[in-house]
Amino acid sequence: MLQKNRNESRKTGEFTRLLDTYPDIREKIDNMYLGRKSESLEPVATPKSVFGYFIKLCREKKIPLSEYPFNTDHLGRRAVERYLKKLRDKHFNTASKRYGNDAHQKATNSGIGQQNHPTPITPYQRVQCDGHRIDATFAIWFTTLEGDEVCRVLERFFIITIVDEATRATLGYCICYNKEYGAVEVLLCMKNAIMPHKRKVLTIPGLTYHDVGGFPSEKIPQAEWAVWEEICFDNAKSHLANIVRDRLSELVGCSTNFGPVNMPMRRSFVERFFETLEANGFHRLPNTTGGSHFDPRRDNPEGKAIQYYITVDELEEIVDVLISNYNGTPNAGISYLSPLEVMEQRIRKGMIPRVLDESKQSSFAFLQSNETREVKGDISKGKRPFIYYYGVEYRNDILAQSGELVGTTLTLHVNLDDIRTIRAFLPDGSELGVLSAAGKWSLTQHSLKMRKQINLLKRRKLLHFTTWDDPIYMYLEYLKTKAAKGRKSNANTYANAKQVTERNKPDELDKQEREVIELEEAQSKALEEARDKMNKIKEAEHHTTHRRFKAKIY
Repeated sequence: MLQKNRNESRKTGEFTRLLDTYPDIREKIDNMYLGRKSESLEPVATPKSVFGYFIKLCREKKIPLSEYPFNTDHLGRRAVERYLKKLRDKHFNTASKRYGNDAHQKATNSGIGQQNHPTPITPYQRVQCDGHRIDATFAIWFTTLEGDEVCRVLERFFIITIVDEATRATLGYCICYNKEYGAVEVLLCMKNAIMPHKRKVLTIPGLTYHDVGGFPSEKIPQAEWAVWEEICFDNAKSHLANIVRDRLSELVGCSTNFGPVNMPMRRSFVERFFETLEANGFHRLPNTTGGSHFDPRRDNPEGKAIQYYITVDELEEIVDVLISNYNGTPNAGISYLSPLEVMEQRIRKGMIPRVLDESKQSSFAFLQSNETREVKGDISKGKRPFIYYYGVEYRNDILAQSGELVGTTLTLHVNLDDIRTIRAFLPDGSELGVLSAAGKWSLTQHSLKMRKQINLLKRRKLLHFTTWDDPIYMYLEYLKTKAAKGRKSNANTYANAKQVTERNKPDELDKQEREVIELEEAQSKALEEARDKMNKIKEAEHHTTHRRFKAKIY
């Protein structure tokens, strides 16, 4: 048996001498640790596995037991660990892959060279837009057709925000209850960032707006309807949508910067805002999911959402107050001034942002899609002129009396978030007016996406309604039934559909659109009253006939 102390003449530097003697060993352990080539199937080689591989290579070289590393107590393990640490520091960029894609992206794209995108100082010169999945669980309560009150927990959903780079001010936001947000939610966020903000009526005890807080469009007159010169996105599909590009160029009049793929550090301000929003808000709630599954703050969030009755309606109040108060809170990145203070100071110095043209200052313009449809009609069948848009007829009095327009292609301005009415234009550019959807389709606000879903369910025989039924109401009842019996995602779909039907208040509509909808509602109400009256007359006649029949028998 060999003695423990076998190398009386050992000295430092033997590990380096060994690698110099066998350069292929150096190359192989370097490749294994840095993930080069296919030295091992292990995704991230640990120092322990590299050391084992090192000993295996030494044995393959038939190094005697009386020579290094076999003549040491730990077979050179500490020397291997020191070598790997130096290797990691020397190849910083390559070694960063061992700590995940996020670390590798930052190591590759930041901290080297000169900054090629300096931060602007003029308000609204450049803004950043992104979405974030909220680290909290919320519930929704609703009443079923049987009259039972049901509670369902929603899957985590998104908040989309727009942040000004120069002042760090959050200009606007939008909450999307779906699992993923789309182009419409991005447009709604733009709308909320540009239109003057109105504070919500708070119902949560103790929740208050700070006097120094607020949104720029609410607190600063020059920021009402203010628009930016450049907006930075990532490469999400919702940001790349044609309707988003069209509204940014045609309405806002700004340039779009999508930046490099998969590089969130280029939108660092909005990403940092989300961290602050979570730390100061959602992570302090009892229903928080925390930053990960191992976060100690995560304690049965679904049960807490139900126990404390934390609903999506309260979420909207919480988000509005958090962002409003954030804009009035001192920020270390802007010399411990608040975002609102910085914006007010710079606007007083003459850095006044561009304002949206008065002719475009309408909530309709932000979600406008331009399409074309041919006028249909058939005098031989008594069918007055109309246009057909996703399964529903549209017309107004002018179109109904203009038989000469049959076969003419009209240009339509469609509000994707509210398709009860459509603006129509003749080929020469003159306006034909506002067309309203036929029947009960014009009563309840609904989006184009909801219309498509209703038509699909109807084709599949899963949703049934008559001309006397409100299709949107029937659709919401269908979603409630699905949510009561199905998965969490069904509850999210119902919450999102309910949000759409309540999104636009009557005072936000154009005067002409509001008049058309009010007229349709009045006509529908009159028809309902006439129908009820006829039903009562028929019921009375049936009762009288039944009594006469019984009298004849006796």
